[in-house]
Amino acid sequence: MSQETAALLLILAVGAFGRNYMVTVAAIIALILAALPLPSVLAALADNGIRVGIFLLMLAVLAELALGRVPLHSLTKELWSIPSLLAIVGGILASWMSGRGIELLQRQPQVAIGLVIGSVLGASFFGGVPIGPLFAAGVTAVAMGLWQVFSR
Repeated sequence: MSQETAALLLILAVGAFGRNYMVTVAAIIALILAALPLPSVLAALADNGIRVGIFLLMLAVLAELALGRVPLHSLTKELWSIPSLLAIVGGILASWMSGRGIELLQRQPQVAIGLVIGSVLGASFFGGVPIGPLFAAGVTAVAMGLWQVFSR
């Protein structure tokens, strides 16, 4: 058994044990794709999966607006409320941190394993959502930057 298969089986087990079915199903699909003689499918997922996932998340949020579940008049009325302003700041911060995460993953791809393990544990045992690796990379990048500043 390859190290990659063992890692996917471990993630599958953690997801199943933590009753996080998204992680479990994703691990099963990754195992199936890895077993098929179609390496280009996995390469395409690795190269484009984050962009496609972010696009689908944005589309899901915008679908609420398109369905009329968030009326435009309430958007303009509530835009300057404290919760909306905090949401804007939160969105800016999350986007900025995720950008740092992408940079970190490009510079140090070896941190991806720790990010995946942390995201799986967070999703399985702490009620999180397994979207975490990208944002976790941003948090990690910021933490590493702070560590460098304060460890001098």
